[in-house]
Amino acid sequence: MSYYYFDTAFNGRKLMKYNNKTASRIKSNILIILAIFFISIASGYSHAGTSMPDSFVFKDKFLPGKGQSIGKILSVKESAIIIHSDDSFGYRANKDLPVFEHDTIVTPKKGGIEILLNDGSKLILASETKLELTKSTYDPNIKTRSSFINMITGKARFLVTKLSNFNSSEFKVKTKTAVAGVRGSDFVVAATPGTTEISALANTSLEVTSILRPDKITILSDYERTTVRQGALPSPVEKISPDEINRIQNELGGAAGSDISGVIINKFSGNNLTNIAIGKGSEANLGTIKIEGSKIKGTVVNEGTASNVTNVAIGNGAAANTSSIIIK
Repeated sequence: MSYYYFDTAFNGRKLMKYNNKTASRIKSNILIILAIFFISIASGYSHAGTSMPDSFVFKDKFLPGKGQSIGKILSVKESAIIIHSDDSFGYRANKDLPVFEHDTIVTPKKGGIEILLNDGSKLILASETKLELTKSTYDPNIKTRSSFINMITGKARFLVTKLSNFNSSEFKVKTKTAVAGVRGSDFVVAATPGTTEISALANTSLEVTSILRPDKITILSDYERTTVRQGALPSPVEKISPDEINRIQNELGGAAGSDISGVIINKFSGNNLTNIAIGKGSEANLGTIKIEGSKIKGTVVNEGTASNVTNVAIGNGAAANTSSIIIK
C-alpha cells in the first residue's frame, strides 16, 4: 500500500508518494514529537501561571536589573520570586531588595509581597499572583509620573499616590481583558486569562475600559466594582458590601508596621452596633477617623495593649450604624 501527502514547503503544492516503510517512520517521528511536547508541558511552567518548574534556577546572590531601581520590597509573606527581563532564572524576594522596570513578580501558593514604588505608591500581591512592572518613571523635578503594570494573573491591591500638582501623572494596570487608569486611588484587581474584576476602595475615582473597546469608559467610585470578561464591555457598576470590603482589606491590608491605613471591621453585638478601625503596631496610627452617615460624632479611643495600639471609633445603639468609616 502507498501513502500520499501534499508537500507545501517547496515549489508550491506537490503530491508526494511513500511506501509502507516510509509512512511508518513518519508516523513514529510524529508520535515522538508529540510525546516530547506533552512531557515538556507537564514538567515546565506556563508563563501565564504562577507555578515554577522543578528545574527553575534560583540565584543566591542578587544582581540588579537593567537601568535604575524603580522601587523596593517592603515585606514578603512566606515567599515571592523576582525575575529580571529576559532571564530564565530568578531570585527569592527579600525585604529592601530593589525592583526594576520589566521585573516579573511571582507569588506562589501562601506567598505574598508588598512593593513600594519611588513615587510612594504601593502594590500588595496576594498568593498565586504574577505581574510585570512594565514601566515606572517618576521625576519630581519636572513633575511627571508614568507607570504601567501588566497583570498576568492573580489578585493585587494598588494604593496609588495622588500627585495633584504634577504636570503629567498616569498609572495604568492592564490585564488580558481590561485597563484601569488612575491618578491616585486605592483599588484591587483580580485577573484570570478570561475575566478581570476591579474593585474601588476609599477615596477613589477609577477609569476602566475593555480591551475590546478602549473608547468606552466606565467610572468606578468609592466601594464600587465592575467585571470585564473577554470580548465584552465592563459589567454594570455594583456596590461592594461592607462584609466584602472587610474581607478585601483583611486579605490585602499591608504588612504590620506599614503606614497603610488599618483594617475596617464592623462588629455587631446584641442591640449595639460598633464600627471599629483597627491597625497593628505603627499601622494603627491612622490620624483622623471621620464617621459619615450618622448623626453622632463618635469617640476616638487610643487603647494600648502590649506593643499594639488600637484606634477605635465607637457609637452606641442604633446610632453606631455609621454606614462607613473613612480613614484619612
